[in-house]
Amino acid sequence: MGQDAFNVLAIAMPTEVARHQHLSEMMSKLGVPYSLVETSPPVASEHWLKVGYDQERSLAILGRDLSPAEVGCFLSHRNAWKAAAESDKPTLILEGDALLDTDSVAVCRALAETPNSWELAMLYYSKCLPSVWHQQQLTGAHRLVKFANRRTYCLAAYMLNPAGAAKLLALSKNFYLPADDFVCGGWIRKDLNMFAVSPRAAGLCEHAHQSTLEAGRIKRKQRKHKQKNNKKLSRRIELYLRGLYQRYRPPRKSL
Repeated sequence: MGQDAFNVLAIAMPTEVARHQHLSEMMSKLGVPYSLVETSPPVASEHWLKVGYDQERSLAILGRDLSPAEVGCFLSHRNAWKAAAESDKPTLILEGDALLDTDSVAVCRALAETPNSWELAMLYYSKCLPSVWHQQQLTGAHRLVKFANRRTYCLAAYMLNPAGAAKLLALSKNFYLPADDFVCGGWIRKDLNMFAVSPRAAGLCEHAHQSTLEAGRIKRKQRKHKQKNNKKLSRRIELYLRGLYQRYRPPRKSL
C-alpha cells in the first residue's frame, strides 16, 4: 500500500521558516507529499470567546488561562481535525518539529491498512507505559498498544482516521485546555479508540526547543506541585508497583 493511502497535514506558522524548511526537506527525502494546515496566530484575549475558548473553565481547572500562543495552537490543530474528518482516508498530522524516517512511513502505511481498528494513533508522545491488553502488531518492530498511564503529552506526530477526527472536532467547539492536554492529558473522557505506537515511530528535530508555548505556560502557571524524590528506595518501589498495577489493569478507551 502506497503513501496515497493516507494524507499528511503539517502545522507550522508562516514565520517559522526553519521548521518549514525542515518539513520540506524531510518529506521530500521520504517521498511523501504533504499539505500545510491553515494555522492560527496567537489569539489576543478580546477574541477568546469568539473562537470558543472558555477562560473561566481554564482558571477553575488549570489555575491559569491559556497563553495567546496556546489558543492559536489549539485552533491550528482543530483546523487539522476538520480536514481529517472530511477525508475518506486516515491523516497523519505533524507539527513543524516532528522528525520522521522510513520506519515512520512504514508504520503509517500499516495503520492505513487497518483504519477501523483504531481512531487515534500517537507516533510520538512524552511517555507510554504499555498496557498488556489490546496489543496489535503493526510492523516487525512496532506495535499498537494502549496507554496504561493516565496522561501523556506532545502532539508532534499522530494519526487520525476520519471517525476519530470527527470526534475530536465535535468535542473541541468550546475548549479550555491546551491542545495536548485536550487530546491526551487525561483531563476529559473521550469515546475515542486511542493507541500509542510502541516504540515511538517519530522523534523531534533540533528546532523543537524554539517553541514559545512552554514559556507562555510557565509565565501563567500559579499552582505549585510538591516535588518527590524519585531516587529514594521507597519511592522507587512505589513507582514500580504502581506501574505493574497500571499495566495489568484494563485500560481506558482513551486518555
